[in-house]
Amino acid sequence: MWTLPIALALAALQPQSVVPAATNGAGVEPLLSAAGADAGKVVALILGASAELGQLDGDAFHRLADRLEPYCKRAFFSPEELPGQERLGVVLHTVQSGELPGRIARRYGIGAGLLGWLNAGYDERKLRAGQTLKLLDLSDKSLQLTIDRGRCRLAAWRKLPDAGGWVLMAYVPIGVGASETPTPTGRTKVTRRVLDPQWTHPVTKQVFAPGDPGNLLGGYWVALDPEGIGKEGIGLHGYTGDTPEIWLEKQSSNGCLRLLQSDMDRLFHLALEGTEVTITP
Repeated sequence: MWTLPIALALAALQPQSVVPAATNGAGVEPLLSAAGADAGKVVALILGASAELGQLDGDAFHRLADRLEPYCKRAFFSPEELPGQERLGVVLHTVQSGELPGRIARRYGIGAGLLGWLNAGYDERKLRAGQTLKLLDLSDKSLQLTIDRGRCRLAAWRKLPDAGGWVLMAYVPIGVGASETPTPTGRTKVTRRVLDPQWTHPVTKQVFAPGDPGNLLGGYWVALDPEGIGKEGIGLHGYTGDTPEIWLEKQSSNGCLRLLQSDMDRLFHLALEGTEVTITP
């Protein structure tokens, strides 16, 4: 049996959807209205809307996930502390004497770079015993990415700590492969993450060093295992080669997945090696 994120992604590959018949998501409207006015309702919205997404597919799924994304960003990628956030696997950690950022991050299954997203004024050089940090607890390694190539969207999902269901963590726009160099589909995983990588131009084979203006990766490279998608050299990265309106939500790349710099930064520190990734048409 597929887990929910994979089932949702693979629904696009099936003659009959593997999720229940789609509704229009109208049942979430009261939650959206309440959360818009009261931060205390945001967690209930994320839980309720994530459950509703499991009943949707196609355009209805896409519309609701797009509306949910700003609330997900508040819960999972900002310093804001929301009532009930522990239900989402968001925890508070008290720094112990001798603890370093990397050690803390490894304990919770995230990259140390997320600490800056989650804590206002965070400075790793000034970490002190007794300091309280907001963290995502992904030590269960439940994170999964699903990529809808046709709608140019990437979704990040995690299992709920107690209830056993799934919750949406992010739903962001991407650029995908051009028609002549399409992004491959299938099930794969993250194999390698590199900050400030060099870049080899896929056509000219010219190599650009980190920091070179000709290096278009935006300082990030997340490699995907070719097994399952049938193509080497596919990954996720930022993009500095043109303004977003030229490439975002378009078929524009040589097969890789392009993200806005801010989205790529949080994804880089979220999706560690081994994270499962499903790409659908």
